[in-house]
Amino acid sequence: VRSCRVQLREVSIDDVAVDAGYADLFVVLREGDEVPGPTDWEAMVRTDLRQRLPPGRHELRAVTGDDQTVRGEAVLRFSDGHRHLFRGDGHLDGASQVVALDDLP
Repeated sequence: VRSCRVQLREVSIDDVAVDAGYADLFVVLREGDEVPGPTDWEAMVRTDLRQRLPPGRHELRAVTGDDQTVRGEAVLRFSDGHRHLFRGDGHLDGASQVVALDDLP
């Protein structure tokens, strides 16, 4: 199993841009896989302003620091209004451009 964490600079949740003070994407690649499985990724988004997000499934779209776009459906696992943890609940579009297999330990 290999994993990586990528910092995100733009995030939208359900097509609404979120002003994130910090956001990252954590991806796990299992042995022999070239893309993460449906539940092998998660995103942490921290907002300075309080954001109320309803429990359930949300569409996430994000842009990395090197202008790569990822998109996927994820379930909100935790939110205290400022920290929001999403767990992948489907294919992560754009993962192959963000996660270079050669760069993973």
